[in-house]
Amino acid sequence: MNTIEVKLAIVSRFIDALLSKLRSAFPAEVCRKHLALFRTLGHTGTLIAGVLGLLIGIVAAIKSDSFSMFLAGIAWLLSMLIIDYVSRRFAQVSEHLVSSTKSYLSSSVYIEAIALLVLVASAALFGFGLYAAIKIGGISDFVKVGAWSVWLFYIGILTLNAGELLNVEIKAELKAEEEGVGLLEFNTKSALLAVSFYFGSGILFGLLNILWNIFRGIKEDMLFANVAMESMPYFLTIAIIASLPFLACLAFLLLYTSIAAVKSLIRIASAVDKKDRA
Repeated sequence: MNTIEVKLAIVSRFIDALLSKLRSAFPAEVCRKHLALFRTLGHTGTLIAGVLGLLIGIVAAIKSDSFSMFLAGIAWLLSMLIIDYVSRRFAQVSEHLVSSTKSYLSSSVYIEAIALLVLVASAALFGFGLYAAIKIGGISDFVKVGAWSVWLFYIGILTLNAGELLNVEIKAELKAEEEGVGLLEFNTKSALLAVSFYFGSGILFGLLNILWNIFRGIKEDMLFANVAMESMPYFLTIAIIASLPFLACLAFLLLYTSIAAVKSLIRIASAVDKKDRA
């Protein structure tokens, strides 16, 4: 073995050890608890957003002497309650679908490679933010970039535990077409699993921006109409993200129907091939 191969082997062992340490520090059970926490954050935040919308509607109705603004606030609250109820139900369905649907891959290399790429992107983003903060002195920008870096890091950790979280079994004797289907299933279930994280963090992001606008409006004595208008995009964002568990579950079912059709075609082709050989 030449010097280059030795160095590459050392790097490979180092990466394997690093991924193993991360998997030990953040096992699948911890990830499940975190995902449950993000779901709780999302549902709680949805209800808080509904109440905030109602309060803004009440204040707007008083200031503008318009009963329609009050009705708009009531409609917003009812909409959030309905969306939250539907999302809760479909989140339970999604969790069951992911855990009960077994997928097969010939190796864990794909999972580890994706996790590594995401973790490297997280580290690079953090390094860029730190460099920019030192060079330019923008602490607020560093906080934003750091938040994105942490977000990517967590996605990487979820990916690293995807085999256990997504009910993926390693099966060495897979054919190429079966491996392709397995990768499709893995990617589809990964996206569905990550919905809880996007749901909770997205709702939290929207709420914090709304609360910041309200705080800034009070502090700077801004017009209430301006505060409401600046907060409107975040209310809309919350409404869309609150619907994410429902929309993601429907998309998963539609996509998985296509995957099931492909699997059926592969089975038929394999059966025909065996018959021809016989």
